[in-house]
Amino acid sequence: MQKSNARLQVLLQNYFNNLNTETENEELWSHIIASHNDQELMQLFPDAFSNEMAVPENALDATKKQAILNYIYNYQPLQASSRPKRASLLPKLTAIAAAIALIISGIWFYTYNPIIKSNSDIVNQNHIKPGKNTATITLPDGSRMQLSESKTGVVIDADQIKYIDGTLFETGKDDERTGAQLSGLTTISTPRGGTYQVALPDGTKVFLNADSKLEFANQTFNKDRRVKLTGEAYFIVVHQSKRPFRVESAGQIVEDIGTAFNINAYPDERITRTTLVEGRASVNDVVLRPNQQSILQGTSLKVEEVDAALAVAWKNNQFIFEKEDIRYIMRMISRWYNVEIVYHGELPSTTFSGGVSRFANVSEVLRPLESTGEVKFKIDGRKIIVSK
Repeated sequence: MQKSNARLQVLLQNYFNNLNTETENEELWSHIIASHNDQELMQLFPDAFSNEMAVPENALDATKKQAILNYIYNYQPLQASSRPKRASLLPKLTAIAAAIALIISGIWFYTYNPIIKSNSDIVNQNHIKPGKNTATITLPDGSRMQLSESKTGVVIDADQIKYIDGTLFETGKDDERTGAQLSGLTTISTPRGGTYQVALPDGTKVFLNADSKLEFANQTFNKDRRVKLTGEAYFIVVHQSKRPFRVESAGQIVEDIGTAFNINAYPDERITRTTLVEGRASVNDVVLRPNQQSILQGTSLKVEEVDAALAVAWKNNQFIFEKEDIRYIMRMISRWYNVEIVYHGELPSTTFSGGVSRFANVSEVLRPLESTGEVKFKIDGRKIIVSK
């Protein structure tokens, strides 16, 4: 092993045993960033975790070590946009940073299935399946119809509606709705446990999360390019310099400047989060740069540096949390699995970090949370009871 890698091995081992000085931790990161061999770098982690430690009382227990290793090796970097672009963060650094963030948080939310105690109330429960492609459309004439669950999205034009695969939207009429029938406000709504894609008349793509609603006037859309959002959506906006794209949501107006962004504006959340993935956008005239998030609470707006991939993880069919409290996590679970959440007694004050697939049944999402020992769950039909 090269001398630099031998030094990195020592720094890693000492880091996981809380023995590094601040200077040595800075040296550790320098080694990681300078490494050009991902495979060799990642091979150092098992040794750093498994070696006999000089100060055993400082060491992580075996379960947590294995959990973090699994997180590193199972981690898949998220793609926020279908358009190719230069990566802003190497996958290996994202995985390592995520693993170290888990260590610092003190609570691990694993990507693998940990051993569950036999007295767990979520063992052998009937599985509650995850959400699916489902939505309704309300046309200007007030008619409300179910969109096909076998399709992933719809394309809205000024004079017709079709699915993304090109098939026409069936209305139950002798012919599709056209012209004046589409003049006015059109609404696409996803229920709890539903998601759907919408292509707007200008080509802008909108990915709707569960329990969300998008409203717009399709016949005049290309003139004013304005939509109203309730809930959460990810936008990939077709930029037009003379006609800015605007999103109204929960006391704010987001305006694109060549943009992909996510808005979380659920009525049951205390704050509205707008996260810029690429390009530029303004929120109430405050300009965001990529990997910045605006947080609107009441009339107060602040901007923070974030990892935008976390905000759009849901679009890539992942739950990813970073230092979130249990109530926030359960609200996300409630929307996606269409379940009722009931709290019994005191709840943990700790926060949770980690991730799991949104394709998993709800019990598979709850198991790793329960395995931290900080929270317990009981599933009763479509009700989840949460306790400490």
